[in-house]
Amino acid sequence: MQDKNYKKAIFHASRVIDAWLPIKILYDRTPGCAVGIVYKGKLVYKKGFGYANLEQQKKINSKTCFRIASISKTFTSVAIMQLVEKGKLNLDDKIVKYLSWFRVKNKDNDASKISIRQVLSHTAGVFRDGITAHWENDKFPDLQALKKSLSKKSLVYENLTQFKYSNFGYAILGQVIEQVSGLKYNQYVKKNIINKLDLKNTAPDYTLMYEDFLATGYERPIPNKERGFYLNSETKTYAAATGFISNVEDLAKYLVALSLNNKSKNTLISKESKKEMFMGYWQIDDKGETYGLGFDINNINNRKVIGHGGGYCGFITQISLDVENDIGVITLSNSNDAMIGMINRSIFEIIYEFFDNLSKYQISNNKIKLEKYEGWYRNRWEDKSIVKVEDVLVAFCSKINNPLDDFMILKPKKKDVFVFKTDSVFDCRGEIVKFNFKSRQKNACNVFWGPSPSVRIK
Repeated sequence: MQDKNYKKAIFHASRVIDAWLPIKILYDRTPGCAVGIVYKGKLVYKKGFGYANLEQQKKINSKTCFRIASISKTFTSVAIMQLVEKGKLNLDDKIVKYLSWFRVKNKDNDASKISIRQVLSHTAGVFRDGITAHWENDKFPDLQALKKSLSKKSLVYENLTQFKYSNFGYAILGQVIEQVSGLKYNQYVKKNIINKLDLKNTAPDYTLMYEDFLATGYERPIPNKERGFYLNSETKTYAAATGFISNVEDLAKYLVALSLNNKSKNTLISKESKKEMFMGYWQIDDKGETYGLGFDINNINNRKVIGHGGGYCGFITQISLDVENDIGVITLSNSNDAMIGMINRSIFEIIYEFFDNLSKYQISNNKIKLEKYEGWYRNRWEDKSIVKVEDVLVAFCSKINNPLDDFMILKPKKKDVFVFKTDSVFDCRGEIVKFNFKSRQKNACNVFWGPSPSVRIK
């Protein structure tokens, strides 16, 4: 029964997404995004919204590739756990055991005491991005430059005293993987993760061969300036922290492999290793978010959801997995300002709303066909999307970050007549909503919220 109800919840959530995101990206004036939902080992929803390239009007789809940025850290964590399982290293080994040059100390910290586990969990106290201006000039450091960046200034806090996010730390882990495996980082992850899962459009770093598949990454909006775009570049030693390229379809396979319930051969690592990675090591905000080994851990509607976000010049991305119920959500965008993390969480919250409270949307003996009322409606105050959910219509503001924040139920009374149900005391709750299909124009319809009309746009 639970499986059936989650399938139904995901179905309704998918229809809300279809009514919400195409309009939201227009309001936000973002180029576009791609969304995927995984349930029990299958990619059950995949869709692109907007454009991979605005100038060429090239549309986004589930195969469009994005720079997934710090989601790369999850691949690095998996690679480390693979080497642990093979007995080639231990999480509590000191970094200096494998990188003899990782020796520097100041009054607050000593690099020789920093362990692999501490770097994975961002508790090593090292600086965030080294000393090179790669986030501005796209010139990421090679190994020689990475070594040069190590100094007393690299050690900001004493290890194991606080959480301090560090891309530099994950670049160091990439070098550990090279030393232990005998392969270049890019070769190792391609052989042991990408090829193993048959990820056809995933790479640990940018190369020219991905130019035709990769969405164009766009700047944030700047006053009095058209939205510009970024050229692509290699991330070199920072590939382990931020270099990866992927798409919805490949990341769906990856989330399936990370599931605690995955019993296939393509699990990458054992269930015990996954549990280790998904265990919170440090609380990082007052909402209870914690960080494990390469993974964020959140609580959404009393479910444990693990994953990671990413931010790269022109791209904001997020993958998340409800480890108990086997639900994954992938959200990828090609602009600096897209609210992708919030959208990802909102999709989970919508799914959980329909699973936990489905009876709220069910009524007996409804014989009115509701599909004809669905659409995009506008008045001078706002645009609303209307979608059928079970036996009622749901309306919400089209540009909102989370439709649940504005959910209004339209309960059918008779043909073209509904009763307005909402928790807001400032709306027209309890009043009549009427649809008028009398116009001869195709799909034309006015809906009256009390005395106020809205016109159907689409």
